[in-house]
Amino acid sequence: MAGDGLAVKMVLVVRTDLDMGRGKIAAQAAHGAVTAALASAGTDDFLRWTGDGQPKVVLRAESADQLASIAARARDAALPVELVHDAGRTQLAAGTVTCCAIGPASGAEIDAVTGGLRLL
Repeated sequence: MAGDGLAVKMVLVVRTDLDMGRGKIAAQAAHGAVTAALASAGTDDFLRWTGDGQPKVVLRAESADQLASIAARARDAALPVELVHDAGRTQLAAGTVTCCAIGPASGAEIDAVTGGLRLL
């Protein structure tokens, strides 16, 4: 189970202040998950994560500043972090940071950074 110190998961933190449509949110979260998975491919955490069904949780950040703070805290905790910058083809300006992916890593370590955030 997540948070038991043994489980590995990925958390996607999505900005809610951008008023993205549901499809846009799904695409941005998918970009984060794929980027984080590729960045960690071959690591022990990646192998455990894929072997356990690739558990993911999607949480909300209320602003760019809050998302930046979460990403910085995750990096300070030596967790893998990937930021997603929008390409600017549809709803947002190019370069807008929409979400971040944390992990795959220990659920307990990720929860120490993101435990206070609400589910999307």
